Amino acid sequence: MAAVAAAHTVELLYAQAREGHWDAVLEAWQGNQELGQECAHYVKPSSGWTFLHQAAYFGHETACRELIRLGAAVTAPALDHQTAADVARLRGFAGLAELLACAGDLGETKLWLPPADATTLPSSSRFREASPRTATREMWVSYGGGVVAIQPGETYYVDAFERTLVGWHGSYNPPRGMDAQSMINI
Repeated sequence: MAAVAAAHTVELLYAQAREGHWDAVLEAWQGNQELGQECAHYVKPSSGWTFLHQAAYFGHETACRELIRLGAAVTAPALDHQTAADVARLRGFAGLAELLACAGDLGETKLWLPPADATTLPSSSRFREASPRTATREMWVSYGGGVVAIQPGETYYVDAFERTLVGWHGSYNPPRGMDAQSMINI
């Protein structure tokens, strides 16, 4: 029953997003990160559009950044083969289109793909953008087909889109390379 209620809430929020009511959508996510993560993974069956496509359509950079942080698949095409970056470009939001294209470029490896599971957050390999954070709650971060658990109070690092930086073998404080050396300048 709870899953049905959650799905209904996501559908209602998608309708608000489609109408451009992003302040209300973002407010709903502020109080419920899990709901935001569900929305970040939602795909409208009839069109293949996502919340990210809708945010790009309206040129709403704040919503786009939040969806990326929550695990949206930035390069996912809709049924018309358009990505969110394509939508932004077609609507005249060149800067947002570039930002989305940049967010979707995580290199050739599949280790940092957006999580398929809405209960996990995305990881990143954009080590040059490292900014430290302290976990305020338990975090489950997708990496290399597995999950990295970060406990409250632990330090971790994020990229410019607030995605957790994860290195070899799931290292995050700091993320390390195969040689066990830090991937960031701390």
